[in-house]
Amino acid sequence: MKTFLKLSAFCLLLALSGFTFIGSQKSILPLECPELLAGETPTKHLGYITSYNHTHEQANWVAYTLSPQKLMGVVERSNKFSPDPLITPQTANTHDYTKSGFDRGHLAPAADMKYSETAMRECFYLSNISPQAPKFNRGIWKKLEEKVRDWASQTNQIFIVTGPILNNRLVNKIGREHQITVPEYFFKAVVDTNKMGNGIAFVMKNQGSQLPLKTFVITIDSLERLTGRNFYSQIPQKKQDKIEKTVHFEHWDLND
Repeated sequence: MKTFLKLSAFCLLLALSGFTFIGSQKSILPLECPELLAGETPTKHLGYITSYNHTHEQANWVAYTLSPQKLMGVVERSNKFSPDPLITPQTANTHDYTKSGFDRGHLAPAADMKYSETAMRECFYLSNISPQAPKFNRGIWKKLEEKVRDWASQTNQIFIVTGPILNNRLVNKIGREHQITVPEYFFKAVVDTNKMGNGIAFVMKNQGSQLPLKTFVITIDSLERLTGRNFYSQIPQKKQDKIEKTVHFEHWDLND
């Protein structure tokens, strides 16, 4: 347990300081980030880290932390979408979404970035945006985002990674200047390292739904098999197994 807490503190320090070390064999990233696949390059912003996919013109994933202190922010929503200036070649732009029938859907939501004007501005970069069906973005996805904020308000800090499920079989595209793949599914994984540690994941189809949130719950292990990614790899293996193999529903309030 002491080793786990020390590692969590170390990863948190990395996240706050903005340091990322990339070695030839293994990447050391903040705890919220998945292990990098071949060819992936993480981009660090104040409020989130992203891995951008130029083939699909959106993020592979976006990772960030959320705490009660961050939730106390009062910065107003920006609504100024723009390309991510740190990523080359250029990311998609806001005009690629114009009259497409899809929302500019946040991966790390603006409501989680109210603690900083910089974090709020940067969360409107297109590296944090995916095409989402309006009924999905404004409905079940928003409901899940609100639930995540509820969890964050009740613990020290949670670690979140979220994104589209991308593959070369997806054929629906939008965009005027860039060809943006429309995902069929989105995922979100959350780990709370408080006490013994708990993890939960969700996979949701990119469409409206009136089903309860618990309908979309899977284990993080299952999400890893589905996406081919290793999530929360910085957690020691024994602790990781406990967190990722089982969802302890008593820890997650999903009564909705």
